[in-house]
Amino acid sequence: MNNKDRKFGGRLIDIVLITTIVTLTVLAIIFTIANNESNYQNVSANNEIGKQTNPVNSVFPDISSSVTQEIVTTSINGVQIVKETLKDPIKSYSIQYIKTNSETVNAEIKKYISDSKSQYENIIRLKNTVEEHDITSNLVNKLNITVELYPHQKQYVSVVFTKNITLQSNNTDTTIHTLLFNKETGKTIDLEQILNGDGKSLISISEKVRSSILKNKTYQNHVYSDTLTKLTESKWNNFERFSIKNNSLVFYFNKGEIANSSIGVTTATVSLSTIYPLLIKEFQAGIKDGTVITNPPPKADSTNKKVALTFDDGPHPTITMEILDLLDKYDAKATFFLVGNRVEEYADVVIDTVERGHEIGNHTWSHAKLTNISPKQVLDQLKQTNIAIKNVTGQYPTVFRPPYGAKNQEVISLINLPVVMWTIDTLDWKYRDASKLLPSVKESMHNNAIILMHDIHQSTADGLESVLKYLKEQGYEFVTVSELSQYK
Repeated sequence: MNNKDRKFGGRLIDIVLITTIVTLTVLAIIFTIANNESNYQNVSANNEIGKQTNPVNSVFPDISSSVTQEIVTTSINGVQIVKETLKDPIKSYSIQYIKTNSETVNAEIKKYISDSKSQYENIIRLKNTVEEHDITSNLVNKLNITVELYPHQKQYVSVVFTKNITLQSNNTDTTIHTLLFNKETGKTIDLEQILNGDGKSLISISEKVRSSILKNKTYQNHVYSDTLTKLTESKWNNFERFSIKNNSLVFYFNKGEIANSSIGVTTATVSLSTIYPLLIKEFQAGIKDGTVITNPPPKADSTNKKVALTFDDGPHPTITMEILDLLDKYDAKATFFLVGNRVEEYADVVIDTVERGHEIGNHTWSHAKLTNISPKQVLDQLKQTNIAIKNVTGQYPTVFRPPYGAKNQEVISLINLPVVMWTIDTLDWKYRDASKLLPSVKESMHNNAIILMHDIHQSTADGLESVLKYLKEQGYEFVTVSELSQYK
């Protein structure tokens, strides 16, 4: 073959190659356009399902899928529920979350949902279930997130997410995520803020949570004791999952976290009324059960001399009644600090005391020395007595006096009542001598005095009339301790 033939043959090959490349390029462009039109038609079809459904970007971009959203209005102003569904033979999911007027809240929720989707996909990949998937099997992968909303007062909303992940089995992993926010300010709130960052208050919460779980009959014989103890230690990060529901704090533990998986999600409930003194003011509003919120009595003329007679440790079935009769005789009002475990037994005496116009105070349930017991025990002493008095009289006590006068800053911080001490101790509990009662009063008497006596000693009842007669002659007006506080 001469050079001319070789050149012609080379040109022919070049022409063939160029033609082939051009043809393949045109076919690729046509295929791409056709594919895009097909995708557009699929999106349009999804839009025609209903006015509330809209296509969104899939979290799994490598899979051909159909994702839809539905937005539902709730009864809570400014809060909507978004229902998002992915129909896919391998990685399907059904998710609920909320949208609010707060970008801060929305951002936190968006991160939780995004992280949950990523976690779900990564678990599937790690377990190689994509490659091993059997389309004929009834066992599928499924991510399901549901949301519950609990409004509290007018401005707070608790959000509880329950996430279930099932991976081609009948076993489901269940976890909880919570969020509490103020829909007026858009700020999220944690337990540390609710308790004003007080570590001692956290100790009380820790004890109540642990007790709630251990006393729950459903959980008995299923709880992992060591794990429960560890996960209820007084550390803020142990109590991040909670909601406020029906005026109670509800704490959540994931399935299998502190108890056998057969129990499912484990919860502990702590009534806000039992921790009323531990709460910041914003969360104290509206709490009534087991707690006393009283309006101070109106101010009166303060020109006359005043004295407050107080009686501790009752009621007593006979001595208290004798004292009540003497007080009536001298038109005197007094304050009775009751021991809770005696209230129901002598309910008729307590009712009579109230009906005669006297003030009722809380003196703990069992006359406990509060500085020697735990915060939880202090709160229990207060609450039990409050409830006992309410059940008998229909009203809560209005003041509190610690037995033995034993108190410290920790004890005071737990008490949601005015703490009333005394300025004159008659020592009637020590002498048990009627003749010594009046001299002890005379020796220390002053205007606005608070006199300590006990309505469980017969000697006190026997010596009281001489005290009442003397104070009356000296021009003193007998008032309750709450009334007296208005004149100081």
